[in-house]
Amino acid sequence: MKKNTLNYIVDIPLLAQSVIVSVTGVVLMFAGHGTSLLGYSSRELLQFHEQIGLLMVAFSVIHLVLHWKWMACTTRNFFSSKSRSPVICEAVYPVED
Repeated sequence: MKKNTLNYIVDIPLLAQSVIVSVTGVVLMFAGHGTSLLGYSSRELLQFHEQIGLLMVAFSVIHLVLHWKWMACTTRNFFSSKSRSPVICEAVYPVED
């Protein structure tokens, strides 16, 4: 499987999970106990929020592993001395392998 396809398979669900956790978090924070959203009680929303949050952590770890070389290269460039010319990380570690 191409790395670009794998990134897509990981990143799209991660985006959806982020939206779900954000929406349920805002509803729980501002609406409080006894609230319902789309027929779900606040207790059910809290459970859903926590479960999707754990799933989001797992997908975030996978995302970091997939991008580790690029992150290391970019961090090295950021903290390197100005006398050394920076490496273009996108060229060294392209998205598609």
